[in-house]
Amino acid sequence: MTTIVSFFIGATADNRRQASPSRLYRLACAATSALLWLPRFWKTRGELAVLAAMSECERRDIGLTAFDVENALTLPVDRDPTEVLAKVVEDRRQRREF
Repeated sequence: MTTIVSFFIGATADNRRQASPSRLYRLACAATSALLWLPRFWKTRGELAVLAAMSECERRDIGLTAFDVENALTLPVDRDPTEVLAKVVEDRRQRREF
C-alpha cells in the first residue's frame, strides 16, 4: 500500500503551512506598483483627454457618447477609465447584435 504524504516548503511535522511569497518580494511588488501608479494615471487621463476632445461624430463612430467620457472622469483614480469605456462599447455592440 502506498501512502501519499504532502510536503510544504518550510513546514515541520507539527506546523503545516503553505509556502507564501517572501516579505521582501511582497514589499518590492508593492513599491513597484506605487511607483508606477502615477505614470499609469497620467497615461489614462491623457487618453481620456483625447476622447473628450473628439467631436460627437467621432465618438459615435467608436460607440461612445460625451456622457460616457464624463462618467469615466468620475471614476476613482485607481481604476482605469479606458477599460471601463471599452466595456461600455462592448456591451453596446452586444446589445445591438440581438
